[in-house]
Amino acid sequence: MRENAVFDVIFLAGFVLLLAVRFAYPGFVLSGEKFIDAAFLGSIMNNPSVIPADPWLGGAPLTVYYYLGHWMCGILGILSFGSAAVVFNLMLPLVFGLAAVSAYSIGACLFDRRLAWIPTIVLLIPNIALFVRLALGDGITTAFWNSTRVIGSIPSETINEYPLFSFIFGDPHAHVPGCFNQLLFICLLTVLLVKWRELPVYGKYLLAVLMSLSLGTMPAMNAWDVLIYAPLYLAAAGVAVFLMVKDREGISRHDILPLLLVPFLSILSYGPYLFQLLSSGISSIDGIGIVTAPSALPLFLGVWGILLFIVFLDCIKTLKKYWWLVVIPVVLFFFGYGAAGVCIFLLLLLLLKKDKHVDTFFAAAGCILLILMEIIYLNDYMWDPYERMNTVFKVGFICWFILGSSAFMMIGRWIRGRFAGVSRKRFLAVAGIVYLAVIVVLTGCALGYSEGNGGTLDGTAWLSACHPSDAWGISWLEENAAHGDVVVEAAGTSYEYSSRISSMTVLTTPLGWEGHEKIWRPDDAAVDAVVADLKEMYENPARTTQLMDTYNVKYLFVGEVERAKYDVQLPEEGLERVFSVPGCRIYQRVQG
Repeated sequence: MRENAVFDVIFLAGFVLLLAVRFAYPGFVLSGEKFIDAAFLGSIMNNPSVIPADPWLGGAPLTVYYYLGHWMCGILGILSFGSAAVVFNLMLPLVFGLAAVSAYSIGACLFDRRLAWIPTIVLLIPNIALFVRLALGDGITTAFWNSTRVIGSIPSETINEYPLFSFIFGDPHAHVPGCFNQLLFICLLTVLLVKWRELPVYGKYLLAVLMSLSLGTMPAMNAWDVLIYAPLYLAAAGVAVFLMVKDREGISRHDILPLLLVPFLSILSYGPYLFQLLSSGISSIDGIGIVTAPSALPLFLGVWGILLFIVFLDCIKTLKKYWWLVVIPVVLFFFGYGAAGVCIFLLLLLLLKKDKHVDTFFAAAGCILLILMEIIYLNDYMWDPYERMNTVFKVGFICWFILGSSAFMMIGRWIRGRFAGVSRKRFLAVAGIVYLAVIVVLTGCALGYSEGNGGTLDGTAWLSACHPSDAWGISWLEENAAHGDVVVEAAGTSYEYSSRISSMTVLTTPLGWEGHEKIWRPDDAAVDAVVADLKEMYENPARTTQLMDTYNVKYLFVGEVERAKYDVQLPEEGLERVFSVPGCRIYQRVQG
């Protein structure tokens, strides 16, 4: 136990680091999709059923979104008697701690303990664009944001989010809880590639079960992950078999059977969820499109330059022999595909390397992903000129872990044995100083986002300063409303301050962000009907109570958003005003 306590230390170090960041910048202040994730988390903590209720569509089944990351944290919140507003801020510390353990485990497979921490840097390294934006005079918050909107001719044409930004920004959207499982799967693939032949029979089957569980978890946590890691597993399994054949070792059925079981066990591990997903008939992917405006090379390197440079350094010896390969990126640059050309160039160098290592496999996979992102995109619900946005965003986020892990495996291999003479006490002292410095820097970055609203883990605390009347109304609902109650509030389009009551309580509302519900669900007319009914509830006293009964509404919220959106006129009968402060009133439906 003492030998393995280091993994507990790594988890706690990661958890405390992100806890400090969330303490400095708490809450679901309107930015990104925090309102969505807070609503999902609150819904699960309100009624942890399968399938969870969509709090933004009157409690309809949430069959249209992957929710396992919210589910895991919501259940932990229930078991620890936490409130949704606090659990929201504990999600990312938990994920970061688990991700740090997975990254450290990758290093532990390859190096001694003094170097095992190196792959964890993939969670902390920014891209070059961040430093460029800071040099151009951007403040820290603006620089971070702009560093995730680099590839594209107009703002937000694509999103190139990376882990450090995601954890500081503080939105536990589906791709972020999947971080720890991505790194766990990369670790398991590393074990497969490095230790498969020496594992005992029970160890091979155990590894197969773990890979199946990790791979099977991906569709329910962040469906984009499995699109990449399922083919990556097949490639890794093929390499493992090829190496056994190449070495002319006797291959038994126990060398092959566990590998064949993984795809089937991964499907069985979440069989009911996958059946529900496939039988729903809802899919946001409608074929593959061809990229007609690939990334400009300087902007592309602003995102991927650090990681690609590390891979390039590992290939310098190969380049001396195959120097003529430099023609490829030069020629493709003149055809407008310079970014793809650089990645093809590096991929060929990796494949031609004489001494290949496990990091070569992951680096080649990362280059292939980058090449594909410059040529094709998955045609989802995005429109011109944003059609590449989700592909670059989601696949690029995955690629950061694959390519980043390989880059830091390379660095660990380069410096292996260099610190053998450093005493353990000195090593721990330096590690402690670096860790404290990282906490100070990241907490300082988070404070820039908080706008003076830090110093708590309560996600709703910022409302007291920014929207005090709403804060008072929400506080009253938290104290008096029962689980299962429905509240009416103004529905918003998307990315605006609306649908905030259902986000910051555990209550359901007839409609949240209209734009997102239309994206998730195929029936726009049904959503439009709810929009019209909400307007009637607030503006037509003759129909208010009738429509409230139709939607099983108990409370009607009238705050600053409702007054700005509707010409509020409510009936004198059928409603009782149960809460009133300047700027906010709450009415309860009463009979008779």
